[in-house]
Amino acid sequence: MNAATLIAVALSLVSAVAYAAAAVAQERLAARTAGAEAGLRRMVHAGAWWGSVLLNAGAALLHVAALRFGPLTLVQPLGALTLVAAVPLGARLAGRRVTSVEWRGTALTLLGLGALLVTASGPEPDTR
Repeated sequence: MNAATLIAVALSLVSAVAYAAAAVAQERLAARTAGAEAGLRRMVHAGAWWGSVLLNAGAALLHVAALRFGPLTLVQPLGALTLVAAVPLGARLAGRRVTSVEWRGTALTLLGLGALLVTASGPEPDTR
């Protein structure tokens, strides 16, 4: 694995965690607001909402930067790690333990991701 690939993997992992943190924050904020109209207005005026929007934007920029260093067949599947990161992060912020069903789903997601990476890996094409 060369340096560019390592950079792509690192940027993809940080991007996935940032996306997960933003999703968990937005879900928690949305759950706290009651009613569609009033809730939307309240969230737009909340600093935490805009913080999560900035996290999403930063994650997107990290994802694009990862694509600069690695192929789409590597970077995009690693983006699915957002699902894996969101489970324990969401449980932690909710003050509860991750359930066995959630762990099983996380493990199956990781297995599927591994299969996808193995299937999609291969030599780079000669022409683009």
